[in-house]
Amino acid sequence: MKKIYMYMLISILFTNCKAQETNKQINKQTMKTFDIKNFNKNRNGNEYTFVTENGVKVTQYEWEDEYEDVRKNKNSYIEQYKSFYKNGKIKMEVKRFPNNFLVGVMKEYDEQGNLIKETDYDAPYKFTWEDILAFIEKRNIDMNAYGFYISRGTSEKGTAWSITYNKSEKDMLLGVIIIDGMTGKIIKEFDEEYPSEE
Repeated sequence: MKKIYMYMLISILFTNCKAQETNKQINKQTMKTFDIKNFNKNRNGNEYTFVTENGVKVTQYEWEDEYEDVRKNKNSYIEQYKSFYKNGKIKMEVKRFPNNFLVGVMKEYDEQGNLIKETDYDAPYKFTWEDILAFIEKRNIDMNAYGFYISRGTSEKGTAWSITYNKSEKDMLLGVIIIDGMTGKIIKEFDEEYPSEE
């Protein structure tokens, strides 16, 4: 359902997602590595989940070509995502709103751990993620209710955020708000019926 809504809402105004990319060679070394030994010791299948002393939930995975490490503080909507080469050295790191959009700067590394590329996913947006949170709080939108979804997109036409939320369980309606990513002005606001479960 969420994938369908993301496509529908963003395609109203925008098609191609873009970010400000720096593709130059960056000669910085990182010491970030994946603890393969500890993962293998504690894994359940291809997964290992634990909570740190600071209350951060960590879920690690092994895939055919890489390891993944996903960390989320219980008080945050944003999670830290990292992938690692099979030699344990970091491959990529970025913050994200789970499964919807990337936040801030994505950093990519070569197999020796050298930072080689940075892509700023916040660059096209003057109306920021924090502004969206403030807007949601002002509207008293329940982020834990059925149908809640945030996405964003940018193209040659501009940038926009879309918020889908549960407007009325009684009438089975979702509210949809499209917001200009530069000014924060509401571009469009409308209602949609709950999607069918087919």
